[in-house]
Amino acid sequence: MPVLILGIAQVVLTLLIFILEIASLAVYNYQATGAGIWCSLSFIPAAILTILLVKKWDRSRFWATRVFIAQILLLVFTFILIGIVGNFVSTNSNAYSASSNTSVGSVADIFASFRTKYRIMQAQLAFAIILMFTGLGYVIFYMLITYLALWKPFHTLDVSHLFQQ
Repeated sequence: MPVLILGIAQVVLTLLIFILEIASLAVYNYQATGAGIWCSLSFIPAAILTILLVKKWDRSRFWATRVFIAQILLLVFTFILIGIVGNFVSTNSNAYSASSNTSVGSVADIFASFRTKYRIMQAQLAFAIILMFTGLGYVIFYMLITYLALWKPFHTLDVSHLFQQ
């Protein structure tokens, strides 16, 4: 069940990141990289494989290892996305605060669209960080279960005694 929740959360976060990237490109095309779009190309397979692991493949070790590799790729691309978007947010924080004081005609319109893009990028950064933690959660869960399974003889995992009171 925790893996299914992680998979569903990853699908939702990936869609939000993708939509926010499209919105940021539509609002103000300054320093546009499209990172939310091309990073989502690695997020989508990882999220779908995670859901399919629970629903279709009956949690076999073979598929769990494949999902583990997909989650590692997800982590790499979330680090890239966090770096790119975080750089935009940190370098433009002074410009954002200065733009809130401007109220002169077309300059105000430019700053208003910049403020909107800045807020969109902040939201995208937050979702990318949450997505990173979901991927990290799966990686830790996989490594813990694998360690426990290999520690036991004959590769069995009986954790029922851990939950007895």
